[in-house]
Amino acid sequence: MPGETPRPVHTIGMLMSLVEQRNRFLSFAFASADILVETDSKGCVTYAAGAIATLGEPQLSGSGEDLAKRFDRTSRPIFQAIMHRLKPGRRLGPVRIAISGRQCRLSGWMLGDDDRIRWSLSYEAFDAPDELDPQAFERSAEQAIEKARSAGVDMAMSVLRVDAGDALDRLVGEARAAAIYQSIAASCALAVGDEGVARQVDEERTALIHDRTVDLNKLRAEVEASLTDSGLDSVEVSIDSVCDAPNLEPGVAVQAFVYAMNEAAQSDRVLDVASLQKVAETMMHENERRLTELRTTIAGRVIEPHAQPVVNLETGETHHYELLLRLPDGKPVQDSVGFAESTGLIYEIDYAMTEIAAAFLRDDFDRPALAVNLSGKSLTNMAWGKRFLALLADLKIDRKRLSFELTETATITNIKAANAIIQKIRERGHEVCLDDFGAGAAGFHYLRDFPADVVKIDGSYIKRFETSKRDATLLKGMINVCRSLGAKTVAEMIETEAQAKALKAMGATFGQGYYFGKPAPLNSLKDRKKQASRAA
Repeated sequence: MPGETPRPVHTIGMLMSLVEQRNRFLSFAFASADILVETDSKGCVTYAAGAIATLGEPQLSGSGEDLAKRFDRTSRPIFQAIMHRLKPGRRLGPVRIAISGRQCRLSGWMLGDDDRIRWSLSYEAFDAPDELDPQAFERSAEQAIEKARSAGVDMAMSVLRVDAGDALDRLVGEARAAAIYQSIAASCALAVGDEGVARQVDEERTALIHDRTVDLNKLRAEVEASLTDSGLDSVEVSIDSVCDAPNLEPGVAVQAFVYAMNEAAQSDRVLDVASLQKVAETMMHENERRLTELRTTIAGRVIEPHAQPVVNLETGETHHYELLLRLPDGKPVQDSVGFAESTGLIYEIDYAMTEIAAAFLRDDFDRPALAVNLSGKSLTNMAWGKRFLALLADLKIDRKRLSFELTETATITNIKAANAIIQKIRERGHEVCLDDFGAGAAGFHYLRDFPADVVKIDGSYIKRFETSKRDATLLKGMINVCRSLGAKTVAEMIETEAQAKALKAMGATFGQGYYFGKPAPLNSLKDRKKQASRAA
């Protein structure tokens, strides 16, 4: 305007900078996240802060890099879907994505006074890559249902089915089919939200665990619209749903859901509510029968525990025996333990096996040392922990001769609570061993999160290291890492003298497997003279 003093260019730039800084600080306050990233409308990074090192190398900066490239390929469509649907003043998410196999919560929003998109990323406390963990969906679904029940939220399990009469890649080509699948995955992830789980089962079906208030009609319409846009307007989209069954343990409810889906796929039947309910009802009755049977067996201590030697590879002497659960009449042990995990009976099994081991050691101070398995599920149960520690406090044994192996630690969601129990076990003079290191979710964070005196390396590496350079390298690396941390190592599933000698040369402390001895009844170890040794 005439007579108005022009504002210097640097002042305008300073004001713009202040606006940007304000928006970023507002975003940070709103996000409460591990990482904040700002992009333009095309997804190119203009600003990044927080734990950006977890996004990989080279370190993310405001250099215009496409943010999507930092996400796992299966998660990029979700990112793209959020970006395309965002409007000024709107927030979408959080939804689950993966970065280098680690699950993360992603949210995006636009404040409305610029064209920038703000993204917040928050990592899960303890997670594992899907490609290393085939039970990822079942565990995620179980956790979602358990959390919802605790919060009083009604959940449902659904299957979205896209019936095109033929494979989509044959109808529209591989590239367009891939884009359609990505769009469906993004729609499902956004629909179920952060508290739900969505996972593609096969080319036709996507499994959903979600709040019952989720608008499934809207989801179906959105998927139909995506198909229509691709020229597939005659494709049938259906969603069958069944309500959560609170009378079933979360794990059992999910197992029934998965079983019903698989049965439907094998028989070419459409999965419907009736089939889900029938499977759940059948499983419930069968589980009630097994529950009563197993509880009676445990309560009456009608257990036939066996023990397998763990040998010092340097001396060839038996260092201790691992106590293994065996049930009467040759019933499958692993099935029973898995069932006990899902029903909560594992608490009674862990307690009973500790009592049996304590009684064995108390009766004769010359008997061999024992190691008892403790489930990760038990370690996070406060009532069980209090009762278990009271049992340990009253033991009249040489505590160095009773140690504990921690199993199923991937199921531990409350690491702090578990560590409190582990620390008290160690304070009482018992060594603690971490089982199955290197298998599934038991990666290096496993060593970081749980203090241990001994680490048992998963037997899959011992089976393959002689024929696989990769497994041999990983095996040596794991042994060296454990040794650097001051932890002894156990190599399990050793079946030959050559394996024993090789593992001794690598620096493994102990060996376990059929080469040293098969599991034998615990009662057979009462005579010290019958305990054999075998040098590596």
